[in-house]
Amino acid sequence: MDNKVITVLVVDDQTLLRETLCDVLAAQPDIKVVGGLTNGEAAVRMAAELRPDVILLDGAEPYGVVSGVEAMHRVSPRSQCIVLTSFHHPALVQQALQLRVSGFLTKNLRRAEVLAAIRSVTSHPGQIFMSVPKESMAALPYSSTARLSARELQIMENVARGLSNSQIAARLTITEATVKRHLSNVFEKLGAVSRIDAVNKAKSMLILGISRSNTGPYPRPEARLQVQAGT
Repeated sequence: MDNKVITVLVVDDQTLLRETLCDVLAAQPDIKVVGGLTNGEAAVRMAAELRPDVILLDGAEPYGVVSGVEAMHRVSPRSQCIVLTSFHHPALVQQALQLRVSGFLTKNLRRAEVLAAIRSVTSHPGQIFMSVPKESMAALPYSSTARLSARELQIMENVARGLSNSQIAARLTITEATVKRHLSNVFEKLGAVSRIDAVNKAKSMLILGISRSNTGPYPRPEARLQVQAGT
């Protein structure tokens, strides 16, 4: 890790938890707490003003996760949002992933795990750090019709990087017609109507995880998701 100090905004309605988190984070030499607030407009204004590297966002109210994450992404799109919640229903986990959160953690974690999550999402912004029970992960609504082949995953990785069909063909040493055929299959499997839509749907289904630093062969998709499954 480099010497960059990670700026963190803590947003949680539980005063004791919020203050405890702030104290723990402030004691770390590589982390700077820029604020600790309850959910609401004040937190959104602070995020917009300070643009912190990481926003620890309270997920105590499941239905508030959507509006909270969307608001933070809107005013500070480069911030990595980590949801802290006592709830881990599969639908909520799936919802958080569709919102492109950088982390999803349950509140019974040890401090070392929270610190690891903050450092992970800042050093590997293309990955997701999760700590949820095994049952919640197993119950995620995977679609058997949306499983992509290794070649389709390779092509989608390059589509997500903004490469054209001809560029992808050159990189993978295949014909452009082959790229188009694979993309057509991907669109059908995912029910996508455009390249961007296909990438977004693949990411939300945990099929695709983009790693900006990755330049080597495409790994197994689950290797892109850091999961600490509870018991």
